[in-house]
Amino acid sequence: MQSQELLKQAHLKVSLARTSILQQLLDATTACSAEQLYLQLQQQHSGLSLATIYRVLTELEQAKLIERQYHQRAKASFVMRQQQTQFQILDVQTGQIKAFEHDNLSKYLEQLVDAMQQQLVKIELTLNVQPKSEYQSHLARGK
Repeated sequence: MQSQELLKQAHLKVSLARTSILQQLLDATTACSAEQLYLQLQQQHSGLSLATIYRVLTELEQAKLIERQYHQRAKASFVMRQQQTQFQILDVQTGQIKAFEHDNLSKYLEQLVDAMQQQLVKIELTLNVQPKSEYQSHLARGK
């Protein structure tokens, strides 16, 4: 199981709570709040309390396995720590965050940094979006 290997590499004891929470984050396609993880794990009858989830999330963050993110006024969400590239789309109305990959964009950014004679350490890109109709009406009011 991948979550158990990650815990061992981070020198953390492999426990049911750590394994369950880390596996949820590995399987997730979007960032998850502690409350979302709690609900997902309750559906699996894990028996983990919300306090345990918060404690384990803090441990995983300190071990640099996951990252805590804040987007506007939304609650903190957690994602697996990315090695280099992280692209996200944030719906500013709902607070939903979706991760995406784009090979051409990654390659372009790497070429750009190379042309600047710099070493690329990490890419973090968040696109803040909202439905076009609302954006267009917002622009019309501003004129």
